[in-house]
Amino acid sequence: IFEHARPIPAVQKAIMPPRDPSIRSWQAYRSRFIEPHRLEGGERFWQAHAATLNQTSAETGVPEEIIVAIIGIESIYGRHMGNFGTLAALATLAFDYPKINPATDAARAALFRQQLEELLLLAREEGRDPLDYKGSYAGALGLPQFLPGSIRQYGQDGDHDGHVRLETSPTDAIVSVANFLVRHGWRKGEPVVARAK
Repeated sequence: IFEHARPIPAVQKAIMPPRDPSIRSWQAYRSRFIEPHRLEGGERFWQAHAATLNQTSAETGVPEEIIVAIIGIESIYGRHMGNFGTLAALATLAFDYPKINPATDAARAALFRQQLEELLLLAREEGRDPLDYKGSYAGALGLPQFLPGSIRQYGQDGDHDGHVRLETSPTDAIVSVANFLVRHGWRKGEPVVARAK
C-alpha cells in the first residue's frame, strides 16, 4: 500500500502557517460562515434532509440548525470535501511533517501517524481499499470532515446500510455529527456560547 503513497508537497505547503497571519485569522475565518452560497446551501440541505434532521434532533437533543451549520462550515454541504488521497496526505504529515515549530512538530507528526493507523483500520473495517479515500490536505473526510479516528469512534450508520460513509451518505453525516456532539457532552437546552470576560 505504501508503495503507492508518495509525499505530497502541496500538503506540506498547506499545513504551513501563512506568511501573513491575518489570512487565517479568526476575523477572516468568521466572515466565511455567513455568506450567500453557504446560506442557500444550508437551506437546500435542511429541506432535502428534513426528516432525518428532525428525528436525529429529537433523539439526541442536538438542534437541527447546529448539525446543518457544522456540515456547512466543514464542507459547504459536500461541495468542498477535498481531493487529496487521504493515505498519501496522512503519510506525508506523519513522516515528512515540515519544520514549523520545534516545540510542537513532533507531537503533530505523531497525531498524523495515529490518524494514518486509524485510516488503515477504518478501511479494513469498512472493506475498502485504503487508497480509495479522498479528503482534505490534513486527512479529514466527508461532509463533516471527520478524521479517520473520529469516524471510527463517533461515526454512525444512519441509513442502516452496514457502512459509515460520510462522503456519500448525508444521513450518516447528520447522525454522526449529532453523536460526536453528544459524546462530547452536549446537553439539550443549554447555551452553546458565552461571551468571554
